[in-house]
Amino acid sequence: MVIQDICSLAFYCQRCGKIHIHDIPYFSGERRVMLHCDSCSYVQAVILRRSCNWLEISVTCVGCHTVNTVAYSLKQLRRLQLEKVYCVQDHFELGYIGRRRCIEELLAFNQAEFEALHPSDGKNFIEKQQILLEAVNRVHDIAAHGAIACPCGCKEIAVDIQGSSIVLECYRCGSYYVLPAANAADLMRLEKNLDIDLIAPDIMRKK
Repeated sequence: MVIQDICSLAFYCQRCGKIHIHDIPYFSGERRVMLHCDSCSYVQAVILRRSCNWLEISVTCVGCHTVNTVAYSLKQLRRLQLEKVYCVQDHFELGYIGRRRCIEELLAFNQAEFEALHPSDGKNFIEKQQILLEAVNRVHDIAAHGAIACPCGCKEIAVDIQGSSIVLECYRCGSYYVLPAANAADLMRLEKNLDIDLIAPDIMRKK
């Protein structure tokens, strides 16, 4: 018997990149619940009731495909307003947990910010997100093949999204590389890249 919704979850779909809000009932009658994308039916997250007072949530990173698991007590979830969930591997934002109203407000704010930065392309917010997600996936594939090189020889490279670009930066020396990911043409160029050579900051200053 469903008594009430204890909280809401919203995660980016690994397949289509869209995000949907799911309400989690206090009593679901099931020990294991799978949350499916409303658009393509792909599994976005798995909720496991570990005990009568704890829920374990597993979600796969859309960037590096790491399976991330977070655990909350029912008491924590009842009090939670809004919390962002990040991948433990590359700190990529996976989604949100908390009150539905808070999540809806944040998603609306993100949409408004995108429209302010791209007034002529605001309606393509979801499509832009998908291109960025696909670009991040491609960068991880390139890194997995050892094809990202830094002048200092370090293999630890941070991947970050800034606007409509993917920024790679060396943890050791700060060398970096900016990959445009604003449209399908940028994605096609990225897919043709077999290797990426980071550029040292002092070289960029001399240009």
